[in-house]
Amino acid sequence: MERDRGAPVYQIGVAAQQVGLSARTLRIYEEEGLIRPARKPGSDQRLYSDQDLVWVRCISELIHGHSLTTAGIRRLLDLIPCSEVKHCPEDIASRCAPHLNIPDMAVRTPAQPRSEGETVEEEGSADEGAVEVKIFYGIKEFGAIFPCLKCIQAERIARRLAERHPGRVVVRKHDILSAEADRHGVMMTPTVVVDGEVVASGKGLSANRLEQLLERHLAQRPPDEGSRS
Repeated sequence: MERDRGAPVYQIGVAAQQVGLSARTLRIYEEEGLIRPARKPGSDQRLYSDQDLVWVRCISELIHGHSLTTAGIRRLLDLIPCSEVKHCPEDIASRCAPHLNIPDMAVRTPAQPRSEGETVEEEGSADEGAVEVKIFYGIKEFGAIFPCLKCIQAERIARRLAERHPGRVVVRKHDILSAEADRHGVMMTPTVVVDGEVVASGKGLSANRLEQLLERHLAQRPPDEGSRS
């Protein structure tokens, strides 16, 4: 019978030997939040699964093969699933994800595959007639689309301001290869579009400026649109 790949069976010394790293390196990966080994009941002894070892090898490859730091890997995992960092086929990603012990990893379920040019919408609940803010992002690396730092900042500002207007402002993001980006003629990222109007392209947008734009568009809404009593 095939062993459960997610079953924690290897002590740290054995795990380190299996992946060709030191036990101290495995502890560093854990301290950096890149892996979370199980603990033996009643003790602090770490136990690693076969899938943990697969992921440790991936971390090592990203560090030594692609010159990423542990902080850089952590940042990527905060944004996208590791399957997109590694550009894994969907069948492998679907078998791998359930056994990954990565704290707060942005796991994408098999029912929600993502590829180049796909639109990512995270709109929450919004009233009909809400002001629409579109964030266009994208840097292509490792065969996947990554947000740039300015893209991340632009999205954070937009979502923070949207929280001040619940139901009245909706934020959607699209990568630069999406059909929506083609429709707007987006050439640089980040690009910010408010109700069809391009308000920033290739640079960030200050919170004050975006707030002014949102207030202007909200003021143009009829009294019974964009808000509910």
